[in-house]
Amino acid sequence: MEIGIQELQRQLEDLGYATEIIDNLFVTIKMSIKHGRFKGTVVDIALEAPNFPLNPPSGPYIKPHIMPITGGGGSHPTGGIHDMKKPTPEWQYWSRPFKNWNSSEKTAKEYLAFLRTLFDFE
Repeated sequence: MEIGIQELQRQLEDLGYATEIIDNLFVTIKMSIKHGRFKGTVVDIALEAPNFPLNPPSGPYIKPHIMPITGGGGSHPTGGIHDMKKPTPEWQYWSRPFKNWNSSEKTAKEYLAFLRTLFDFE
């Protein structure tokens, strides 16, 4: 098995997502939000995952900005949203670690399920 964004890209494409690589650092997908405040919104998600699947992607990075930039501290859904100018200035970074990665299957499918929970709030 490969390690890194190419492996994440392969798994995402196997799940039916169109992907794009930015600067050989990020793999991007479009995601339609199914629940919560942003139901029906389509967002771009950029995932930085140099050691996938050993470690989960950081972030995620989300475009367009759908939440206010709050910087460090606080808790989900409003805390820890940063304007990091990566991969490009249009993205915002949500500091949302996948805490149970080591007890998960360590797959793109698992990570996407985790991502979906991040949008499930009113």
